[in-house]
Amino acid sequence: MDEVQEREREKEFNASKIEYVSYGGEHHLPLIMNLVDQELSEPYSIFTYRYFVYFWPQLSFLAFHKGKCVGTVVCKMGDHRNSTFRGYIAMLVVIKPYRGRDIGNGFFFFFLEVNIY
Repeated sequence: MDEVQEREREKEFNASKIEYVSYGGEHHLPLIMNLVDQELSEPYSIFTYRYFVYFWPQLSFLAFHKGKCVGTVVCKMGDHRNSTFRGYIAMLVVIKPYRGRDIGNGFFFFFLEVNIY
């Protein structure tokens, strides 16, 4: 990508225009599956996705930019030794054109907002 194209790309992108949403049900599952299948090397079955989103729907999120799904994170949380909790990120995907734009950080802060505050 040349310098002019990079500047144009920067103008088009505004991090405040990223919309983070919690997993909202079955209609979000194909979006998550498509992103993971496209960007990650490990194939997952439908049962793996459903395991996470049905047991921990409050820990699965999607990121949208101008109506396009550009990222997802799928997590779980469970008991650990001594009555503490342990979190686990199962899948984290941001499509290539959006990497390096703090969307991963956005997922983290959205998680805090939704689950703690």
